This record gives sequence, structure tokens and C-alpha cells, in this order.
Amino acid sequence: MAKKKVSKKKEEPKNVQRPPAEVLYQEELKRLAEEDGDAPRPPGWKLSPRSVLDFVLGSTKRNLTPKFVGRRSFVECCIVAVASERGLMLIGEPGTAKSYLSELIAAAVSGDSTLTVQGSAGTTEDQIRYSWNYAQLLEEGPTPAALVEGPLHRGMREGKVVRFEELTRCPIEVQ
Repeated sequence: MAKKKVSKKKEEPKNVQRPPAEVLYQEELKRLAEEDGDAPRPPGWKLSPRSVLDFVLGSTKRNLTPKFVGRRSFVECCIVAVASERGLMLIGEPGTAKSYLSELIAAAVSGDSTLTVQGSAGTTEDQIRYSWNYAQLLEEGPTPAALVEGPLHRGMREGKVVRFEELTRCPIEVQ
């Protein structure tokens, strides 16, 4: 009996409204990383700041599709803020693609835009930083296995960009 050839093609996740930017544009990001070579970049960045800019705004010269429509100078300022290891707060009217811009920048800089805290009136510090698996904590004590990492803890440990959506909806003590 002949063996059936099994395809090792990466399967798309089912029931996903839209994959994250790093999945949606993985070919462009991979090509940019290869083209970047030894271009100077801040520590931990997957791409150089110039490539991040081209990824977000698109480039006909580099055959990159535009993903965000906005002033080039504004996007440059956003990338400089992230490169200088400062927080970047995007403020504006609803529907102006602030979240999408932050997702694109996180995907290009860290290769992961999923480290996100969704702010609401019920957001607690535990959801942002970390919490404990209390059953395991009582049994083993404060071990790494008992730690339940939040997005901020994981981002700091891995050196990745963490996105905080709707900060102004959080209680003042969380802000």
C-alpha cells in the first residue's frame, strides 16, 4: 500500500476574525529582516527603524503594501518614541486606526503584537502584571510554575512591545 504524502503547510487558525499583523504580513516582515542585514537597530528590535517605517507606510521601491494612511512625520515620531524606550500614547477620535498603528509597530519591532492589555472599568493590576495560581502557590510556594504572567510581565521578560488599549477606561489607580 502506498503511503500518503503529508503536507507540512502551516494551517490557518480557525474561527479567527483577522490574524495578527505578524501573521498577516509574515512574508513582508521576513523579507524586510533579510534585507536589513546589519542595519543599525535598537536592542531587541527585529527590524531597523527605517524598515519599520517602510513596513507601516508601504514602499513602492521595496514592494511593500501600505498598511496605515497618515502623515509620515507622525509615524516617524511614533517609531522614535518606541526606539527611545519611552511610552507611546496615541490619543484621538475613535476610528482613526490608533490600535492598528500600534499593532503594526509592535509586529515590526517585536514580531509579536499579541501582548495586549484591554483596558476597562474592571481591569485590575493582576491582569496587567501577573497573578498566582493559588492552589499551586499553597502547595509549592512562590515558584515560577505558580506564577501566572500578565502581558506586561511577559513583555518585560522577553523584551517585547506591550500594547495597552483604552487606558482611559481603567480605574484611576490602575492608570
